[in-house]
Amino acid sequence: MRVLVIGGSGYVAGLFLPALTARHEVTVLDPRPSTGAHTHLTGSSTDPAALTAAMDGIDVVLHTALTNPTGDQLSDAARAFDTNVTSVHLALAAAHRAGVRHVVHLSSLSVYRDLTTRRLDESVPPDATDLYGLTKRLAEQVCHAATVQWDLSVTVLRLAWPTTNQAWPAWALPGRPPRTHAADGAKVHGLAADDLARAVLAALDHRDGFDVFHIAGTDQEGLWSQTKARDVLGWEPRRR
Repeated sequence: MRVLVIGGSGYVAGLFLPALTARHEVTVLDPRPSTGAHTHLTGSSTDPAALTAAMDGIDVVLHTALTNPTGDQLSDAARAFDTNVTSVHLALAAAHRAGVRHVVHLSSLSVYRDLTTRRLDESVPPDATDLYGLTKRLAEQVCHAATVQWDLSVTVLRLAWPTTNQAWPAWALPGRPPRTHAADGAKVHGLAADDLARAVLAALDHRDGFDVFHIAGTDQEGLWSQTKARDVLGWEPRRR
């Protein structure tokens, strides 16, 4: 399968690219350089021309582009909406124009407020109001609209604290707290790279309109239900 990874030079994509390139023919679109057994195209996720060119010969699009905050509220907002929302719409539109029928979008459990204080499954409507959570849930709405407007299939994976295998169960993202705790004080496990990779590989083959799955490393079933991922994708975290 020929897979285009938009934002493939980023932290999250780096966790699963080795497994992805071992099984599929991969092209990365990113303004930053990348290394590995894949083709690299230099270009922005918000550049329609770069997206159009990158779609040539592609079977599946995997959208992973993210933006990191700088501390400037207005600048961060502009960048977050551009990368987390606009680039998703542009990628879906370019895929539609190129005849690509399936897209996998990496979202986040941060589409929810208070996500460590309540039980959540995919039936709970996203309600985040912070900049990151808001733009990620708007991106999911863009994905849903594309399945209606253009009859695409879009599989959305809501990730929680993806981390390297070496750092697991801690969260290895630089500058962030290494461990998160649930409301009862229990430690929440990060999502190990090998578990993330298995979820991404499963999502490439899952084509059923707009569908959303919770993908997390925690072994606390009472926090974030992953029953749907297990029953539909055949996925559950192996590191416990």
